[in-house]
Amino acid sequence: MISRIQWAACAATVLLVAPNFLPTQALAQTDQGIRGGYQNTAGMLQFRGIKIPQPPLIGPHPTTGATISANELASFREGILRAGQLESTCDNCAMVTDGSPVTNRGELDPLFPQFTTNSNGLGARHNADQCFGCHAQPTLGGSGGFLVPNPGPQGATNPLPPENPMFRLFPFRFGKQNVVPSFEQQFGPIREVRFVYKVDDAGNILRDDNGNPIPDGGVKQLWVVKGISNDPTIPNCSLRQPDFAKQAANRNVAFRIPLQMLGLGLIESIQDREILARQAAAASQRQALGIGGRPNRSGNDGTITRFGWKAQNKSITIFAGEAYNVEMGITNEVFPTATEEDPGCQGPNKPEPNDVTRMDADDKNNQAFKNPLHIMADWMQFQLLMRFTDGPRPDPSPSQSAVNGQALFTSVGCALCHTPQMQTAPVMNSPVLQNRPVRLFSDLLVHHMGAGLADGISQGGAGPDEFRTTPLWGVGQRMFFLHDGRTSDLLEAISTHYSGASGGYPASEANAVVTRFQSLQVNEKQAILDFLRSL
Repeated sequence: MISRIQWAACAATVLLVAPNFLPTQALAQTDQGIRGGYQNTAGMLQFRGIKIPQPPLIGPHPTTGATISANELASFREGILRAGQLESTCDNCAMVTDGSPVTNRGELDPLFPQFTTNSNGLGARHNADQCFGCHAQPTLGGSGGFLVPNPGPQGATNPLPPENPMFRLFPFRFGKQNVVPSFEQQFGPIREVRFVYKVDDAGNILRDDNGNPIPDGGVKQLWVVKGISNDPTIPNCSLRQPDFAKQAANRNVAFRIPLQMLGLGLIESIQDREILARQAAAASQRQALGIGGRPNRSGNDGTITRFGWKAQNKSITIFAGEAYNVEMGITNEVFPTATEEDPGCQGPNKPEPNDVTRMDADDKNNQAFKNPLHIMADWMQFQLLMRFTDGPRPDPSPSQSAVNGQALFTSVGCALCHTPQMQTAPVMNSPVLQNRPVRLFSDLLVHHMGAGLADGISQGGAGPDEFRTTPLWGVGQRMFFLHDGRTSDLLEAISTHYSGASGGYPASEANAVVTRFQSLQVNEKQAILDFLRSL
C-alpha cells in the first residue's frame, strides 16, 4: 500500500485551486508574483495579439568576446522553427509544407502555429503536439505557462483568457475526444503524470510474489488521437486513456511540471570536476546544517547526470530524443520504438522511427535535402537550440531590497545547495561556451527532501524523496513551483522544503536552512523573496 505520507503530498497537488499571480495586500512578507506582472506573461501577450518572444540567443563570451558562429546561429534558428511546429499524425497530413513557417493563414506567429499543422509523426498517445506548447513562459523555450485556448480565426478576434493548455487546447485540438483528468485544472500547472506502481489492464495495482506493489514511475501519456479530424488513415482508432480517476483514488499518481529549456547548453558544459569541487568547498558548512547531497550518475559510464527533476538525464541530446517520444509519441533514432503500437491508431504508412536523419533520394520527405540544415532530424535540431540558448536573464535593475536579499540568501544557507555560479569547461568545441560563468543557482546534486515532497518515484540513482536542486535562474518569471506545481507562491515553496522524518523517509536536508529563514525579520524575508523574483 502507498503510505499516508506519499498520498498527502499527492493529494495536495490534486486539490490545487486557481493561483493568485498578482500582488496581494501584504500583512507580512509576500511573494509579489511574476516579475513584470501577469499582463506580461506569455499567455497574456498572446491574448493581446503579441507574439511570445523567441528563446534568447546566448550572448558574447563575457571575457573573450567570442560570439556564436554563423553555422551555430543557423542551427539555433532552425531549432526554433522545429520546436514550434504543430504536429499532425500521419506522414502526409500536414496542412502546409512540412517543416515550413506558417504564413498567410492568420497565425499570430508563423514559427509557433496554433491551428495549422506543419509537421508530422504525432504519436497515438501523447501529452502535447508541439514542444513550445509546454515551454512558453516567459519566452518560447521557457517553463510551463498559459496559452489562449481558442487559437483559431474566432480566437484572433475574440480570444479567451489564457489558461493551462492541458485543459482545453491539447486534449481537443483537431477534434480529439479526450476526458480531462481532475488534476489538469483550468488555471493550474501543466502536469505530466506518472504511476507510482504498475497496474493491470483493469487498473489494479500489480504485486510481486511477496505481495509488494511493483514500482513503475514511467510517464503515462494523457491524450489519445481518437476522433482526430485531420487524419483520414485512422478512422477506427479506439484507444482509451488510462483511468486516471481510478489511479488518483488508489493514491497511485505523481506529477511533474515542465522545466525550462533555457541555458541547458551552459549547464551541460560544466565538468563533473567543477560540480564536485563546488560541493567539497562547502562541505563543512553543509555538514553543520545537515545538508548532504550527492550526484546522480549514469549507470553506464558513472559520470554525473544533471537534467530533469531528479537529474536523471545525462545530456540535452538524450533529453531531446526522449521528450520527443515520451511527451509527443514521435519515434526517432534515440528512442525508435513507439510508446503505443496499436496499428488502428498509427495509420498504414507511418515509418518507424519517424523522425530520422534525412537521406532519401528525393525531396518528398527530406524537406529540401540540399539545405544542410534540413538533413538533421528534429531531435538533433532541438538539442542545438538548447545548446545555444542563453540562460534566463535577471532583472537588470533590481530593487535595493533584492540586493539586500542576495546577501541574506547566502547567509541563511540557501546558497549551499543553490550554488550561485559554476564555470564551464576550459576548452569546448564552441568558443562561446568555454570557460565562462554560469549563474544557475544549483549544485546539480540530488538531496533528500523528506516526506512532504517525496513522490514515490525513483530515477537513476535518485530515490523517491530525492530531487535535484532546481536551478533558480529565471525563477522570477515562473508561474508554478516545486516538481508538481503545487504552488505559485515562493514563500510557500520555501516552507514546503521543511519536512521531518516520517513514513520511512529521513528529514529534509533543507530543514535547518528553512528554520533560519523563518527566524528572520519580516523585511529580511521580504528581501529574499524580492531577490528571488529578480532572478
